[in-house]
Amino acid sequence: MASPIYYFTRSGCAWCTRMQPSIEHINKTLNDEQKIQILNVDDKKSRVIYDTILTSNKLRAITPMLYNSNIGTFLLGYQDKRNVEQFLKANPLKERKPLKPIPTFDIQNSSKKDFDNWKKSVILWYGENQKDLPSNVISQERMIDMVYTQFMAYRTKPLTIEDRLSKLEEQSHEPQNYREECEMMNKELKILKLQIKKLKRLK
Repeated sequence: MASPIYYFTRSGCAWCTRMQPSIEHINKTLNDEQKIQILNVDDKKSRVIYDTILTSNKLRAITPMLYNSNIGTFLLGYQDKRNVEQFLKANPLKERKPLKPIPTFDIQNSSKKDFDNWKKSVILWYGENQKDLPSNVISQERMIDMVYTQFMAYRTKPLTIEDRLSKLEEQSHEPQNYREECEMMNKELKILKLQIKKLKRLK
């Protein structure tokens, strides 16, 4: 007798790939009649079953999805191992509090001070939502490190000739304390203009 529990996955689904090891680990503890049936919706037969469940329950097409055909219950989206086990026991899951969006950071148009302020707001966000965060959310430290790395990479990226020229032209209009600096900038400005002319000829 086939198990009444279905786990729907699909090719290329990152959350399905992340969740499936939990399903397979739980299946090792169950007998054949209890094991969760793993169905890929890219398969025609599996797709028919999946579409029938979606239609009868008025659900959106979301994977991964767990479905108990005996009692008609379902779980949409990624679930950790604990939630899957509770679902198999037909126990109600702890309702998660809706999370406010995590603070965003404009890498291209922000200063170091803006980053520091964003970092503080992210630390606060993680602190406020600590008890309600799903297990798949990346850590606070990794989030900050990822954004900082991208921010510094953008700030230190090499300038094009045109960018350097614009910067020098802006600086050349500002009051200078040293005549030597003005002369050096004017020389570099002339060199850059010659380089641009040569590049235009090559095009």
